[in-house]
Amino acid sequence: MMKKNYPESRLGRNTIRKAVYNDYKVVRIQTETNGWGAIKTLIVVGLLALQLSVIVLIYVFLSYLLKWYMAFSYALCLVTCVYVLSTNKNSLSKAVWILFILLSFGFGYIIYFLSDERIFFGRSKRRYAAIFSRAEKFKDISSPVDRPETACDVGYLQNTGGFVAYNDAKLKYFPSGATFFDDVLNTLRGAQKFIFIEMYIISDGVLLDRVYDVLSEKAAEGVDVRIIYDFIGCHKTLGAASKKKLKKAGVKLQEFNRLTPRFSVALNIRDHRKFIIVDGRTAYTGGVNLADEYINEKRMFGYWKDSGIKVEGRAVNAFTLFYLRQWDFVTRAEEEYAPYMNASDCHSGESLVIPYIDGLEFDYRIGKNVYENMITGARRRVFIMTPYFIPDDSFVQLLVNKALSGVDVRLVIPGIPDKSFVYSVTRNFAEKLLDSGVKVYCMKNSFVHSKVMLTENCAVVGSINCDLRSFYQQFESAVYTDDKAVMDDIERDFEYTISNSEQITDQNRMRKNLIHRIYAGLLHLVAPFM
Repeated sequence: MMKKNYPESRLGRNTIRKAVYNDYKVVRIQTETNGWGAIKTLIVVGLLALQLSVIVLIYVFLSYLLKWYMAFSYALCLVTCVYVLSTNKNSLSKAVWILFILLSFGFGYIIYFLSDERIFFGRSKRRYAAIFSRAEKFKDISSPVDRPETACDVGYLQNTGGFVAYNDAKLKYFPSGATFFDDVLNTLRGAQKFIFIEMYIISDGVLLDRVYDVLSEKAAEGVDVRIIYDFIGCHKTLGAASKKKLKKAGVKLQEFNRLTPRFSVALNIRDHRKFIIVDGRTAYTGGVNLADEYINEKRMFGYWKDSGIKVEGRAVNAFTLFYLRQWDFVTRAEEEYAPYMNASDCHSGESLVIPYIDGLEFDYRIGKNVYENMITGARRRVFIMTPYFIPDDSFVQLLVNKALSGVDVRLVIPGIPDKSFVYSVTRNFAEKLLDSGVKVYCMKNSFVHSKVMLTENCAVVGSINCDLRSFYQQFESAVYTDDKAVMDDIERDFEYTISNSEQITDQNRMRKNLIHRIYAGLLHLVAPFM
């Protein structure tokens, strides 16, 4: 085990048992799950399947009674395929949709148009537009930026999402979830005005108990404590008893996109952001969720490698604004922003810091495009750490071109998967890069959950995976910076992680196995939903 080198949490240790995975010694434990949450999910999935069956039966009935319906369906099928090709979807999604429409001839086009963003998210997008308009007056003015190597990235973030560049922030990078949450708990204890938390996963356990103790104490003192959690992310991990206990303590809870028995692709849209904001003076984001595995209190897939970043200074205003706009959206209320803004002191410094978010409220796929802009601007190195590597063609081609141009391109992925089918596709995509000179590493005995990109010019730390879900379907968060001290810390994190990793070569690549290639190829058909 590698625990002696990574800083561990001061929390306790659960009883564990051993298993073997691919010749590695793996530590696993049995974990409790919320059985009622699973039952509710099965009920909803069953009702969704029933609705889909009704669509199919209507098609069969019409095609049996009305011969002209077949010709009508054929024409609509072709028109829909042409329409799919004309959209701005990524090439893999286009291919999957066209294949689905052809195989489900007669009703596939109905499902496609039901999944169109303008239909299933149109009303929500108009609500976001109204919220953004009302919150516009609380945005800061960008600091002057005089760095040609980052000017394009700054301009892109400003023009697509209105994200503000700051040069007076103080940053700290955390190479593990344990050190991250130790710092978070210390900051929470000092809260005086408000605590805002937005998490994809919140799980019952030791960490939540520790956080609850602080939140309940602060709520009793009159601190405004709020939590937004994703319904799907928490439906089997956050029990009803914990929700009741938090609410009773005075914590305001809101869930994002509750799963309902209504056939809609909107059910696949999730809030994957990770925010912890205290008093408008300190903010945290990164890959970590509020669960025991993130601090290695429990180990399901070996060592859990994660990372995060702390921001202090005027840049925290951006995080507060992001949060309040999302709170308005989930509560359908008009929050008063002024009491929560401009609470932080300025810090001396010249480093560039841009907090930003991504999601369907924007017209551009900001998270993906920032990554691609960073790769395009790199001249010496591109280091990527991600748990899931399922990108589209443009992203892959950029990495290939950089490696063939002599840039040092390195990709770090897990050595132990959390989802075997997703890992098969991740390995398949990663191994395709080897022939162009990209170096791919799997961290031994570990599940890598960090979402970090580093070039010689800048770095991004956040919640954005290098996969199609993060790029096109989820609400995400990140920090862009050229802070030299943070970049040095991230570089040391990469060096240590790579030193504890196995490099993938021609000898150990999975693609040598024909069955694996066929299996991974079939899984590509559902890659846009992974």
